[in-house]
Amino acid sequence: MRKQKLTKKEKKIITIRFIIIALAIGLIAYLTYLALPFISKLATEQSRIELKNDIANMGLKGVIITLGLQVLQIIVAIIPGQPMEVIAGMLYGTWGGMLLCLVGILIGSTVVFYLTRKIGMNFIQIFFDKEQINKIKRKKIFKNTKKLELFMFIMFVIPLVPKDIFIYLAGISPISPKKFMLITTVARIPGLFITVFAGNNLSEGNFIIATVLVTVFLVLGIAGYIISDKAEKIIEKEKI
Repeated sequence: MRKQKLTKKEKKIITIRFIIIALAIGLIAYLTYLALPFISKLATEQSRIELKNDIANMGLKGVIITLGLQVLQIIVAIIPGQPMEVIAGMLYGTWGGMLLCLVGILIGSTVVFYLTRKIGMNFIQIFFDKEQINKIKRKKIFKNTKKLELFMFIMFVIPLVPKDIFIYLAGISPISPKKFMLITTVARIPGLFITVFAGNNLSEGNFIIATVLVTVFLVLGIAGYIISDKAEKIIEKEKI
């Protein structure tokens, strides 16, 4: 069986995807390098105090950088979100970190939603394969607004379950912008709280509590994979 040749459009999309992935990997590597001195300051109480002073001295600049990175993580789907949430908790505490992450998530999701609604499939295919997109689009649940909203809420509540594609697909779905923004922010709060709180405990030197929180997060994520499949089947059968 002969392989189907790629069109110019598909080649262009692949090239753009490769460039974005390369830039994202480079950015993550660079930020990791910059973060190493900060991470080393978690060892003793004195160094943790110094770390907090360093963050305080950054002022608004530090807030903008953290917020910008959270927005970037939402837009560039291949960047994992959990490390960013842990770092936000380390830098700005549980509530400050949560607020920054939620604002960043809302801004990033809004940008993705309207770009997808304006550009359509061409934009989504930069980050996701066409087959993966079409597989979800063919599902019955995607054609029923209320069922899609409920399913998306469940997906965003469960930690670690791949959900980035739904931020993009929401733009070409019948879901309203207001409801999507509400779902993508509110539904994330439980999982976000765990990761940000774990980050805050790391900065306070409570490594056992942080480890327990991460373990709970992973267990919930594993259970979530099972729950999400069953939830989809149940929602599809329900008359909504």
